[in-house]
Amino acid sequence: MLLCAAAEAFDEMPYNAVTVADIARRANLAKGTVYLYFATKEELFLQLALEQLGEWLGEVEAALTAEAAPVDAEALAELLARSLAGRVRLARLLALQHAVLEHNVAAAVVLAWRRGMLQQMLQTAALLERRCPALRAGEGLRFFLHLHAAAVGLHQMTHPAPELAATLTCPTIGPLRLDFAAALQAHAAALLRGLQPDEAARSE
Repeated sequence: MLLCAAAEAFDEMPYNAVTVADIARRANLAKGTVYLYFATKEELFLQLALEQLGEWLGEVEAALTAEAAPVDAEALAELLARSLAGRVRLARLLALQHAVLEHNVAAAVVLAWRRGMLQQMLQTAALLERRCPALRAGEGLRFFLHLHAAAVGLHQMTHPAPELAATLTCPTIGPLRLDFAAALQAHAAALLRGLQPDEAARSE
């Protein structure tokens, strides 16, 4: 109930504008009740991010298991970028993770969040390694971590604060404008190409 209320509020306004009181109101609870479950707003949104991450990875796994044929690097990059770009809420939450959500929370909470993220990623990473020849055993998680970092940076670059969004329309800075999905796909494809063994390694 609280996570649904937080997601609803987050979909309608910037994170900084969301208040615990607003979340409580949407959930038909007293503000103090929220703190029985989450010590801070950041802790609540970390849990929401973990839930959203699990849903996305589940979507990726379903797509990868729907076909029997191996998935090449370009197709995998397209799947990951398209599916994440389609989950606007998750992309926004990941962009806030390190700079915002992991602050004002107990170290034990951050550790639990990262353990949960790792567990989810390990499962999907193992599937990536089985389905995509570009990834050798043990490389799936490393690829995911680099993709995560790229998604955070690219989302911040392509989604400036509302009061600064108009600056991206200035013709003189055109080369700085990026499309999140396209840029993430290109980055994912480059990562996968870099992980592919070269011909000499294949022949050994």
